[in-house]
Amino acid sequence: MNPARKTVLTIALLDQHCILRTGLESLFGAIEELAVIGSVSRPHELSKCFDILQVDVVVMGLVFDGDDALRHITDWSESYPETKFLVLSQLPEMICARRVLDAGGNGYLMKGSCPSAIIDGVHRVAAGGVVVSASIAGQLLTDFSKRTTRDEADCFDRLTDRELHVLSLIGQGHATAAIATEMDISNNTVSTCKERLKTKLSLNSSQQLMQIALQRLGRR
Repeated sequence: MNPARKTVLTIALLDQHCILRTGLESLFGAIEELAVIGSVSRPHELSKCFDILQVDVVVMGLVFDGDDALRHITDWSESYPETKFLVLSQLPEMICARRVLDAGGNGYLMKGSCPSAIIDGVHRVAAGGVVVSASIAGQLLTDFSKRTTRDEADCFDRLTDRELHVLSLIGQGHATAAIATEMDISNNTVSTCKERLKTKLSLNSSQQLMQIALQRLGRR
């Protein structure tokens, strides 16, 4: 006798911001075929969930202080191949979506995506699909073909998640103090991050850093 087909998708939420997790719980809770069975703020807490729960889809953020989310995605996708990983983040999609997919994730959407897109994303990754926004799908398929050189793409690949976040905020016109407030870090940490960005991207000045931030990661 064949067992009854499972109709409810189980979801675990992982994000350091409680207000976002609460909003997602409300969003998914209104959908009959979706069930949130776990909500945690740190990657190690999600690892414990895997030991006791059957999770179909993890909806997660990408930035956790002192923790490498991409490494966890790689480990989890190898250890729990039936579980799918959909990342919601404010980090630059063109850079981070490919990072997530390369790490073993199944989708990447911006945190500002409309609720219907997030719900659709959960269903699509659960069905074995790959989810990114329409605006970058073609560019991902051509492996960053619109970048000026492969070396430039490699430089961006070497940036940490925090450095990408800082670069994105620079591209949106934020000064050091505003970046520090947005990321909940000190002004000195932002300044140090800017210096590392200039080194990794082979830039000589803050003006050049601003230019590349606007060109690649700023608001369109």
